[in-house]
Amino acid sequence: MSQVDRIKQHWPAVNRRLLAKTFNELGWEQVLTPVEIEPGRYQLTLESGTEYQFSGWTSIWDQLIVEPNSIIRLDQKGQQTDSCDASQFFLDARAELGMSSATMCNFLEELGNTLMAEVQVHENYQAMTAADMIRLPDDELQCLLDGHPKVTVSKGRMGWGLEDYQAYATEFRPDIQLEWLALDREQCELALIEELDEQQLINAVLDQSEQQRLNSLCDQLKVDRSRFFLMPVHPWQWQNKLVNLFAGEIAAGRIIHLGAFGDPMLPQQSLRTLSNRARPKQLNIKLPLSILNTSCYRGIPGRYITAGPELSRWLADIAADDPVLASRGAIILEEPAGAFYPHPLHSQVKDGPYRYHEMLGCIWRHSVHSKTGDNEQAVLMATLFQKDGNGQPLINEYIRQSGLSADEWLSKLFNAVVVPLYHLLCKYGVGLVAHGQNVTLVLKNNIPVKVALKDFQGDLRLVNQDFPELETLSESVRSVTVRLPAEYLIHDLQTGHFVTVLRFISNVMAETGYSEHRFYQLLGQQLAAYMTASPELKSRFELFDLFTPEIARVCLNRVRFRLGYGDDAERPVPELGTNLINPLALTRE
Repeated sequence: MSQVDRIKQHWPAVNRRLLAKTFNELGWEQVLTPVEIEPGRYQLTLESGTEYQFSGWTSIWDQLIVEPNSIIRLDQKGQQTDSCDASQFFLDARAELGMSSATMCNFLEELGNTLMAEVQVHENYQAMTAADMIRLPDDELQCLLDGHPKVTVSKGRMGWGLEDYQAYATEFRPDIQLEWLALDREQCELALIEELDEQQLINAVLDQSEQQRLNSLCDQLKVDRSRFFLMPVHPWQWQNKLVNLFAGEIAAGRIIHLGAFGDPMLPQQSLRTLSNRARPKQLNIKLPLSILNTSCYRGIPGRYITAGPELSRWLADIAADDPVLASRGAIILEEPAGAFYPHPLHSQVKDGPYRYHEMLGCIWRHSVHSKTGDNEQAVLMATLFQKDGNGQPLINEYIRQSGLSADEWLSKLFNAVVVPLYHLLCKYGVGLVAHGQNVTLVLKNNIPVKVALKDFQGDLRLVNQDFPELETLSESVRSVTVRLPAEYLIHDLQTGHFVTVLRFISNVMAETGYSEHRFYQLLGQQLAAYMTASPELKSRFELFDLFTPEIARVCLNRVRFRLGYGDDAERPVPELGTNLINPLALTRE
């Protein structure tokens, strides 16, 4: 079936799904204020005179959860229209959203891209059951996930057209062969852990025959490997950014294009991270993609590259030696190597848009498959709140096949995932933005047993106090790592994990009858048990208090409406709404 035919077939369903998500998240961000007109039925009257009605229920997170098939639109005359179009809603609600004309037009383009991608996502899993989906390997299952649960235009990928989506987007499950460059070492920033050599970086993508082919070409071109470092780049980035913006370096012979080589690579949920489809245990590759997607351009900042390998090794050593982490089998997916080539001209414009400073680099990361046993299965945490083609959440199928009760299964989940994240925060002052793509759950016989953590360059922050436990981390690494006060750092767990992951898991379980109150009560019990077993950290638990009556409401979508699409020197910062009632405090025994 062509993409045009898919659009015709699935357009009404994907628009209703995205509209429901929009009402869910923009209501939660306090942009929209629906009114309950009868039990379970809501009305949203907009300044434009348009009205939307829908059915829903309110979660423990003060969020209205909308039933997609219940949505109707009434025009200014009060007449029900034939269809519910997500793009039309944003035009209807322009006054409430506060978007300028330029922002609105850009947003509609980003929304159109998202809807095109959602058509493919819908096609992928509409005929699959939860049991079908959880049998898939993680790398393949990632291609079936809905993606970012909070951002309405979660697959905007500004700069891509249909052919780019089909060639490079996760939901199209493409085989990508990477392009290779030879980079002048004098211009390139490179960092590797001590026991890793550059040959292992080549091995991650190229099998023996491909290495022979690449080596033969290097010989023909007289590429001196002592002068040049070989690095993969994303084919889209090469064709659309590097070949033109780095043309001066190519002309000067400091960058040599070698062509496409290597195994087929599969994009993960984050698009710019690719796993080896032929040899899944090989290192994953993270590459810049200068496209705007879910609020920012997806480049790789150079300032973290030299510190990355040491930082992730430090974390891996902690995970191996710390009794709390080691007893739970916590895995650190190390980033043993990184390389970055600064643009010689844009780097002279220090306060220029950040996307021009993040165009050419690479991070090598351990594959989760190299860290798990044959009888273990690794899945992104976002998998748990994914639904199948029948609307059934995958977490319910994992629980059913595990043979455990929901209480038992969730208790094991929280002990395996949340306790290690909280321990890293309290013991070491390390905050991780632990959203559904950065945290991987490892299951054995469908039972949660351990967590795998990744993405430390830029998404790891340290407390700004002098914790003795941080003294083993070198000053060079600490100097390039963001330092935050404790009251800010705790949001990496509360917002990054509780609001961005657990909120959606408890929502989908509540829809099938599991008590949200019980969900967070179990979470609180696991945290309390850990705290009781670690009395030496009492002062740290007071510093990083997870049981406060209220927590911050961090809003992502509002930022796009307000800031629009201008080029900035730094990534956009989320806005705050009124505080939330903390479910952990609400359910504390």
